[in-house]
Amino acid sequence: MSQSESLRTRLEQHKPKNSLSQKDDKAIERAMGWVMGYLKDRFDFTETYGEYGLQYEKSLQVEHMLEHIKAHGQRAEFDYQYMDRSIVPDGGVLFLVKKDGSQRLPLLFAEVKRQGTNDKRAQEGKGRQATGNAIERLGKNLTGIRAMMNHDKVTPFVCFGSGCDFAPEEKTVLSKVSMLNQFYPLNRTYVFKRDGSADHSAFAPVSMYFREEPWTAEEMAGIMKEIAETTFRYYVF
Repeated sequence: MSQSESLRTRLEQHKPKNSLSQKDDKAIERAMGWVMGYLKDRFDFTETYGEYGLQYEKSLQVEHMLEHIKAHGQRAEFDYQYMDRSIVPDGGVLFLVKKDGSQRLPLLFAEVKRQGTNDKRAQEGKGRQATGNAIERLGKNLTGIRAMMNHDKVTPFVCFGSGCDFAPEEKTVLSKVSMLNQFYPLNRTYVFKRDGSADHSAFAPVSMYFREEPWTAEEMAGIMKEIAETTFRYYVF
């Protein structure tokens, strides 16, 4: 097979995945909109919590991540070479902001990943492909978010994964997800750090919901509401 034919084949393999991933992105953005509406209905942002507001961003700049770490006053050494770089979670980031501009606190980081085409290839009589790299991309963002939230008691991050690579029998891929979640169980909601004390650092498990079937916007919104409200209460109450 020529180089151009090989490239065309790889692009064709990724077309269905890209189309489905775009559908997932729209679903989680819709879910994030419902979460914002829920919080506005649940809490009084005009009087009781009038000093606060909600802000949604599709990306998060490294500069702002470092500012959040610095605000705790516990760290002085940073690498400032990449201040203009950003992470782009699929579902964006929801912030609780003070209207006077003094605070910008993350309530929810949301990701959605779809990985795996071997089920479709089997239907077409084709051989198996190596598993994709959605988990590797997820790991990069999660590493940065954990660093950003290191001095907070919460890590309000959720990822919804779907695709044949996350079927129960695909232990190779799911084991990678388990390691990303610091060996805490999958398909559970975690907001607060766990198992730490003054003598040793706490772990920061996050909400990793992975299965073969796609996630609906309604399903994602139910979990996202719980995480965002829990984080809101941590910061405000």
